[in-house]
Amino acid sequence: MRTCILSPLRIKSTLVTTTTTTYTPRLLLLPTTTKITTHHPINFYPQARTMSSSHSNTQLKGGCTCKTVQYTITLNSVEDARTTLCHCKSCKRAFGTNYGLTAKVALDAFSYNDGTETLKKYTQQNGVTREFCGECGVFICEYGKEAADKFRYVMWGSLDEPENIPPKGEFFCKERASWMPEINGVFHKREIKE
Repeated sequence: MRTCILSPLRIKSTLVTTTTTTYTPRLLLLPTTTKITTHHPINFYPQARTMSSSHSNTQLKGGCTCKTVQYTITLNSVEDARTTLCHCKSCKRAFGTNYGLTAKVALDAFSYNDGTETLKKYTQQNGVTREFCGECGVFICEYGKEAADKFRYVMWGSLDEPENIPPKGEFFCKERASWMPEINGVFHKREIKE
């Protein structure tokens, strides 16, 4: 049996497909006779890993690529964070991919440890403010006008151990890329307020 390798950087395939696949989150080995279809449920991260905690609080650390900006999220439980995928046009543009992936945490749970002097902010016409490292450009968090004094939506990929807070749902599913499968075992909303 011949196999092909699908990687996040490039695709080499002799598969007979019903859709063109341009992104895979993990390395896959598939037999060449396998058909890839759209909207096939997959599990993203079924189980959270154990993380460090102190004094009954759970701490998640993260930062930018150049290590200038560092932050800590302090939660009573991993359940206090809500990680979601967003398929809206704004997130697609900001993340430069087919969805945004953020962890919503209370404002008082999020704090910068280092690098605040290099932080840059950009506010879009829709009122969403995004904060990023002024040195390496890594996107750290975002918040809307209404949420600015309540929440931070932290970029999941900026966490040191993002698997600790797996996705709980998807928003703007009506705008999901046609080739992207639905995430199994999480909530799905066609719009933000559904």
